Amino acid sequence: MKKLLFNSVLMILLIFMGLKSHAQFSGDTFAKAKQSKTANLTYVYSEAPGFAANIGGEVTGVCADIMSDFEFFLLDKYGITVNSTMEKQHANNFTDYLQAVKKSSNGVFGLSNTTITSKREQEYNFSPPYITNIAMLLTNKSVPTLNDISNISELFAGKTAITIKGTTNEEQIMKIKNKHFPSLQIEYVNYFDEGMVMISRDENYFINIDFTYYLDAIQSNKPIKRHPAGDQTAEEFGILMPKNSDWVKPFNEFLTESYRNSPSYRKIIAKHLGPNALRLLDSVAEGN
Repeated sequence: MKKLLFNSVLMILLIFMGLKSHAQFSGDTFAKAKQSKTANLTYVYSEAPGFAANIGGEVTGVCADIMSDFEFFLLDKYGITVNSTMEKQHANNFTDYLQAVKKSSNGVFGLSNTTITSKREQEYNFSPPYITNIAMLLTNKSVPTLNDISNISELFAGKTAITIKGTTNEEQIMKIKNKHFPSLQIEYVNYFDEGMVMISRDENYFINIDFTYYLDAIQSNKPIKRHPAGDQTAEEFGILMPKNSDWVKPFNEFLTESYRNSPSYRKIIAKHLGPNALRLLDSVAEGN
């Protein structure tokens, strides 16, 4: 009898934990907020240096500050006061973070270094781009510099690529494998910080990763090398929203080119990514 009771309680707990891990988040619609002049919004974040990071229990970064500016915009233009809740349970698993936002409804926003892609646009709504990403190929500093991507199978022979499933970084690794490195072995991690630790400790790994991880590694004096042949500047990051969200309209009004050129925006970039990031982004803009 006791064993039966124990098994029943255990089953209930497992079901509860499963429901919680797949819980859908929600928030008010923009239509409702315009009428009530208040908006209860939910922010779901995934750890990304400079963009969204839990520091001392508070999530800070470019995404968090952009949302703060968006809240001021809503108050100024529409008289809407925002009450926001930050959800942290998917912080260390980017794939779960994407699924959590996808399954949510209305006033939910995904904060991370989330690349806007045509495939994702079929499943999510995005804000306008808030930054242009530079994806980089990184290794331990002891690895000879790769100057031509077509030579990667020779120079990186025996090395394993690290990536995360469902990311544009994985897509780039697969392009390298298919075009230049058919025998390439790939190892998957849940978040990129894990991959950065691996390449800092072992010369037998390499990673395709966003430029902010490189800037963070340089600032922290980590033994990391950037291989210029792997640089890619075609990606843009956006704030993620569920497909049924009606918050796209006010976000389009707020996150304009004028805002991205504003002192407020540049201050956010310099604060969280450093002055080197501003110079890097300015050079990309000039190149375009």
